Amino acid sequence: MKPLSIQEIKRAISGKQLSALPAHLPPITSICTDTRRIEPGSLFIAIKGDHFDGHDFLPKAAEGGAIAALVEHAPAEPLPNLHMLEVKDSRRAMGKLATFVRNQMRSKVIAVAGSNGKTSTKHLIDAALCGKLRGSISPKSYNNDIGVPLAIFPADPMQDFLVLEMGTNHPGEIKLLSDMAKPDIAVITNCGAEHLEFLGDLMGVRRENVDIISGLNPKGTLIVNGDDPELLQAIERFAGQTITFGFGQTNDLFASDIQCGNTGVHFHLNNSRREVFVPMLGKHNACNALAALAVARRMGVSEDMAIETLGQARGPEMRLQKHEIGSITLINDAYNANPNSMRAALETIAAISTNGRRIAVLGDMLELGHSSDRYHREIGQVVAQCKFDLLACIGSQGSLIAEAAEQAGMAIGAICRFRDSVEAAQAIPQWLQDEDLVLLKGSRSMHLEYVDGAIKKTREAIETHQSQAKAAS
Repeated sequence: MKPLSIQEIKRAISGKQLSALPAHLPPITSICTDTRRIEPGSLFIAIKGDHFDGHDFLPKAAEGGAIAALVEHAPAEPLPNLHMLEVKDSRRAMGKLATFVRNQMRSKVIAVAGSNGKTSTKHLIDAALCGKLRGSISPKSYNNDIGVPLAIFPADPMQDFLVLEMGTNHPGEIKLLSDMAKPDIAVITNCGAEHLEFLGDLMGVRRENVDIISGLNPKGTLIVNGDDPELLQAIERFAGQTITFGFGQTNDLFASDIQCGNTGVHFHLNNSRREVFVPMLGKHNACNALAALAVARRMGVSEDMAIETLGQARGPEMRLQKHEIGSITLINDAYNANPNSMRAALETIAAISTNGRRIAVLGDMLELGHSSDRYHREIGQVVAQCKFDLLACIGSQGSLIAEAAEQAGMAIGAICRFRDSVEAAQAIPQWLQDEDLVLLKGSRSMHLEYVDGAIKKTREAIETHQSQAKAAS
């Protein structure tokens, strides 16, 4: 980040100085909310969370080398070497400071919103641009009012691009993030059933994601999934350039001749001979790649170069992440789940060739409100239609998946129910046989990583034992 004086920060956040500043205070060179990441010259932002209060960590911030702190109140004990700026709401002040930092960038800011595929699309955009341009993307899923600022602060202001992810589960959150980051290019990957407990219905999801227009540069570009007619109607108020992408041939960019394999997805661009390969599993990643190609086109990267570098893209963790554990193939897609992403994962696994059994380990999809039962039952029907050999359902709503799968024709002996992931982790590894193909999919708070870890530990132990037995013979 560009070094900032404490006076610049004070003006940006309208903060109150709690003590006199020395004449030669060094500039702020990093900004953080976690004392474990404090560096000398840092500004520490004290945030009150559900389970912690950053104000309790002010002494540790000072010990770690922070020279200033943004606080809502002074600490009980004085910290003479930590110069404090007081604000009413440190989270809001953090957003104001992020906007101040963003406004000093020469970089083009690219924001990605949508129900599914945000993180994967972010990685694909980075891959499509990196052959010609220099930039960065937000780490992991830094996509809320804390994560987006933490992605903006460390970015090199002289780089060509910064890709940000914008998530939501309550009305108004996308607008807040867009107004904060002021994107030059905005992408809406799709709109599906997610967070209905708070967003109400699909139109509520569309309205929320379309609010990315709020902070979008009026001369900027909106890149949107054109396969959703109601989404297209919702963006009509945007007067700037719009590029559509999707599977329908009326889109500006569309995929044809799609072939999904064990190593990724191949497709042709706009019915041409130009073939695109993305080393990420699933048909939906063809759509995500189209969004990345649209961004590359807007950023002046040739399609040939963008297609070439997309071929070396690396996807995010726990998004259809493939692990070969001896003879077992484990597909971890357990970062999060909603009906569309669950269906896409199941269809992806159904399309992968295997000599073993296909096994689905599915957890609850959360925050679906009054529609939750219906969507979980629909997923059970999809499992049966995709002809999985075994189904493990985890959680109270997961039992509805199991029930619907049985009603749709799946053998009752092929279905198992578990209260939670701890219980599942004790049983599932013992089921597995050589060459099995296993999918893990559920909402993040279902903690399917317990099952992932147990499978890996058990299979690695089996492989080690077999190797030792073979060597001994």
